[in-house]
Amino acid sequence: MRDGRWLAILALWLLGASAAAHSLGAPPGRLVDVGGRHMHLYCIGRGAPTVVIDTGLGGTSLEWDAVMRRIGGPSRVCVYDRAGYGWSEMGPYPRTSSQHANDLYLLLTNAGEEGPFVLAGHSYGGYTMQLFARRYPFLTAGLVLIDASHPEQVERFLAPPYRVRIAPSSSFGLVRFGDVPKPHPALPRIARDLIDFQYRNWRPRRTLSYELLGWRESEVALRAEPPLRPMPLVVLTRGRRVWPAGAHGDALEQLWINLQTELAAQSPISAHLLARASGHQIHLDQPDLVAFAIALAADAWRLRQGAGPALTDASAHWLSQLDMQSFSWLRDSLDVPLPVRVVQLDDRAFTP
Repeated sequence: MRDGRWLAILALWLLGASAAAHSLGAPPGRLVDVGGRHMHLYCIGRGAPTVVIDTGLGGTSLEWDAVMRRIGGPSRVCVYDRAGYGWSEMGPYPRTSSQHANDLYLLLTNAGEEGPFVLAGHSYGGYTMQLFARRYPFLTAGLVLIDASHPEQVERFLAPPYRVRIAPSSSFGLVRFGDVPKPHPALPRIARDLIDFQYRNWRPRRTLSYELLGWRESEVALRAEPPLRPMPLVVLTRGRRVWPAGAHGDALEQLWINLQTELAAQSPISAHLLARASGHQIHLDQPDLVAFAIALAADAWRLRQGAGPALTDASAHWLSQLDMQSFSWLRDSLDVPLPVRVVQLDDRAFTP
């Protein structure tokens, strides 16, 4: 009797926890079956190529509303919640980028979304998109990496003279959670509520923990894939420093720009932009610049398909919306026609 009572209580608790996953109401997109479980995919707009966005560690699809509203016209744009986040159900372990890329392939296929896709990945989500582009090049029109993770960054940050641990040394262990991070002021209210929920609910907390514990395995999986094929590639790097002032902080900042430069060198058809007014959350600090970067990749693909000027002017439009002092060109071999292009090749990477 006692065991049966506790089992009943446990079942009710699990049912309540599962129901709490949808406490913010119905998802803005649709829930797509990916082999017996469901993932959330939200798409707006029409036009090829379709843009697909992956978020950073612990991020949510709702963070990308400002960017989606900007590019959901000449292109169709989709954002999704990785398994365990937002409205997506838990996925199989380990939670690594290899599994994320497989999930994304199934999600797009089962949702009936047609490629090729411009893949946009922020931070940790950059691993997913780099791996997807290498694993499924026939489905990839271009790649946009937004202050994205580098496949060697854990080892490079840990090596002398940096000696900074940015990921767990083992896939086994406990992840401690502190207070809910202060929300970015540009976030809409519902996105703030979802972030707060994700830091308090067991399901996304467990997902975040396993993604963090599997970080090194994600790097290994990406390095094991064949090199990126030549394709339009745009790298967007933060321009505000995040490490403390001083010689050590300066070295860490320079290491980050070196890693980002290496990401941009993966394709001979690429551009590298420095977001001078942004920290790590470039999509929230400078959504117009992110829209421009995505439009650059899409226009480069359209040009390679033989499209006329009328269909390759999205990037020119977004360039006209930008303060030219808010970003720098560090590299450009895309050959997208623009009314103004100043390639500064600026080595003063980070503002004070």
